[in-house]
Amino acid sequence: MVKQRSDKPRIEPFEGPAGGWGSVRSLAEILPRERLPAEGLRELARQNKADGFACVSCAWPKPAHPHPAEFCEEGAKATAWELTKLRTTPAFFEEHSLAALREWRDYDLEQHGRLTQPLRYDRDQDKYVACSWDEAFDAIAAALRMYDPKSVVFYSSGRTSLEASYMYGLMARMYGNQNLPDSSNMCHESTSVALKAAIGVPVGTTQLKDFEECDAIFFFGQNVGSNAPRMLHDLRGARKRGVEIITFNPLRERGLERFTDPQNPIEMVTLAETGISTQYHQVKAGGDIAAIMGLAKFLIEWDDAASAAGEPPVLDHDFIERLRTAEQYSTTVAAG
Repeated sequence: MVKQRSDKPRIEPFEGPAGGWGSVRSLAEILPRERLPAEGLRELARQNKADGFACVSCAWPKPAHPHPAEFCEEGAKATAWELTKLRTTPAFFEEHSLAALREWRDYDLEQHGRLTQPLRYDRDQDKYVACSWDEAFDAIAAALRMYDPKSVVFYSSGRTSLEASYMYGLMARMYGNQNLPDSSNMCHESTSVALKAAIGVPVGTTQLKDFEECDAIFFFGQNVGSNAPRMLHDLRGARKRGVEIITFNPLRERGLERFTDPQNPIEMVTLAETGISTQYHQVKAGGDIAAIMGLAKFLIEWDDAASAAGEPPVLDHDFIERLRTAEQYSTTVAAG
């Protein structure tokens, strides 16, 4: 059966909170779909635990005291797909040309299952045909011999397992090359350069314990429900102790509006929910820069007024000076 590709997104109204029974129902659908009803639950119980494995779908860290189910709906989907028992044999490609498969949706192509053996493209048939591992390795080696090793890029997905990444990197270095970018590396390359120049370190300085001690949280264009759903537990805890959460986002992201904790029996039974953002500002795309400038201008004026009135300063001038010194040092080191 040919599955027609649809480029139109399906948008439907959703009135419920993030999490809640919707996430539970989704999990109940995911595991049977990948033919993992028992094995999937067993593995998900180990996900993001000290004696288990890290989720491949996001970079939210493992907490010191994990929940019994330390994964989100998206993480469960990613893990279930890694373990899927669905298989795509060479017989599938005997029946379908590439021209026909281009009409399939990406989701349907992926959902058909894992490949069971190497394949090579046959231009005359416009099909992938099965080949042996020896043939595959010989073809790859023949192609690599054609190039100067330093001219080759070994690109991989950020979802590649630790073991596969190690072997892939070892192969590249044996070939004579260590140009090994992956999707995550390329996404964060600008951050690693800009942050180091600005604050002296190439990564963010926020820690999980900050959620337990801060007085306010500002969000700029981050969609927690899809990018890091497990953060919702920390945001819920922050709101429960009265932290102000102020969001600037062109989208009305439901996870930043309200959340029902699937691991809280009382909220689940009573259908209760926790409001997340205390202020939600739908700026235009790119408007967050203007919003930050306005906030900075207000803080400077407030600090000047406090100083003129002989009141305590609003800004932490010692911290600003230390930050300026670190930036000057980083710039000097970068200049050689």
